[in-house]
Amino acid sequence: MLLNNHFSYAENDVPVIFIPGLFGSMSNEIIPGTGDWGFGMAKLVYDPFIEILLKIGYKLNKDLFISFYDWRKSCQHSARKYLSETIEHVKEITGSDMVNLICHSMGSLVARAYIQSDFYEYDVDKMIIIATPNVGSPPSYSPCESGELPNSQNLGLNFIKLHIHESMLGLGDIYKNDKIEDIHTNFEALYDLLPSSQYHNYLFYKEFDGAMALESYSKMKCKNIFLDELNENINTIEKRGIDVTIIAEIGEKTMNFLHVVPSESEDTWADGRVVGFTQATDGDGNTVLNSAFSLEGEKYILKGSHIDILYKCEGILKKVLLK
Repeated sequence: MLLNNHFSYAENDVPVIFIPGLFGSMSNEIIPGTGDWGFGMAKLVYDPFIEILLKIGYKLNKDLFISFYDWRKSCQHSARKYLSETIEHVKEITGSDMVNLICHSMGSLVARAYIQSDFYEYDVDKMIIIATPNVGSPPSYSPCESGELPNSQNLGLNFIKLHIHESMLGLGDIYKNDKIEDIHTNFEALYDLLPSSQYHNYLFYKEFDGAMALESYSKMKCKNIFLDELNENINTIEKRGIDVTIIAEIGEKTMNFLHVVPSESEDTWADGRVVGFTQATDGDGNTVLNSAFSLEGEKYILKGSHIDILYKCEGILKKVLLK
């Protein structure tokens, strides 16, 4: 969806569409009474980034647009209903046949769902993806398997967990069940963020001798079918002639493996209940480097977190967009 105030032409040759990440869009469609599309609670994250794009020379709703979407829905749904509609509208009002996409986190998966789809219109020139879990990320496992968030004393805080807590405060006014249980029913998108087969095995249990044994992804009940299929056809991006830039950060402790034990419930934790985790430093606090860099393209590594990467990439954006 678009912001208001439409113009009839674009100053730059190719207009830019920014796609925010999970929880980065809000409107009456998500929570009645919140108004037209905007960043909602995430404006503290994304407003400064939009200011960077304005500083580069773009003008909002003239050659810079934002594709908001219902982040509760699947990435494929968002690609078809929201992103493709935004792209068509931008082409119509700017007169450009092509657009450039700048995407953060899950927004990049929405972009990929469009670019690699059978409804793609061959209208994307460049795609810049920032802090993207291209083969998934372990923090999504607990809500998908149990409808619950893990105990913070055991598993700490991460980007997904923090924003689920914040968003459920508002969504709880709509979904009258337990706020955390509602995650399981109403957040299809979390399944799209699970580690996929390309992430490889990420659950482990400890044997009697204390050794770590990995659980095979192929034997798991809860799989990321979306990313499995998307990454099986990853060559589609290159075949369609899209210039890809990948920006990732390291230096933040990031979950990479989850310690599980057998579940005592028949209804939850089908692949094991989380009791601990391991961390890597080659990540941004939410996404490990190997997940971000699983795509082919021009790659950049910065140092920092899943959020502040947005404020450190101005030089890269200028290099890619203005060349």
